[in-house]
Amino acid sequence: MSLRVNGYVVGAIGTNVYLVWDDVSKEAMLIDPADGEQAIEQAIAQEKLTLKYIFLTHGHGDHIGGLPAFLEIYPDAELVCGEDEEEMLTNAKRNFSSEIFGQNLEFHPDFLVADGSELKLGDIVFKVIATPGHTRGGISLYVKGIDPAFESGGTGTLFSGDTLFRESIGRTDLWGGSYDTLINSVSSKLFTLPDETVVLPGHMGATSIAHEKKFNPFV
Repeated sequence: MSLRVNGYVVGAIGTNVYLVWDDVSKEAMLIDPADGEQAIEQAIAQEKLTLKYIFLTHGHGDHIGGLPAFLEIYPDAELVCGEDEEEMLTNAKRNFSSEIFGQNLEFHPDFLVADGSELKLGDIVFKVIATPGHTRGGISLYVKGIDPAFESGGTGTLFSGDTLFRESIGRTDLWGGSYDTLINSVSSKLFTLPDETVVLPGHMGATSIAHEKKFNPFV
């Protein structure tokens, strides 16, 4: 497996940004670009990567703060979000960017994805999983592969955004949030993945599906 993942913790509330790439084709995807453009730009140059996608698990301001810089640096990268998230991404009042950054951030995605959509980096296939609840159009991304740096092994990697955290879940009191919908997304979608799946969330540390099934008090 040629999957590689670099993680960066950035911003005032510790948002996780992930640079993901296929080490054979050198095609890359940036997930939830909250900030950190200098370190990420350095990694892209060092690994000789081509940034193919900028992928948003959802459109909240703490996950999109770096978008202006990254879209300028990598104009050929395609901005991707869930089909029901465009209304948040294009509306600063709904995505809370003014409260977080003191400025309005509004973006139009290059294309939208739905539950079951696939994205490819080289021969690596990523599957989109619709996981609404934290936001209306929240999505997660699953790949049947794992970066060899993860010593725990595993059968796959899930980028869960703010849907599932280590022994916690995302908040549901903001615009478009729904507690019942989020719990259903976790139990009926994410908890059907293999137990050994490594979960890389939008905040806090990594976990696994098995750990969350056993220890997450919300589900």
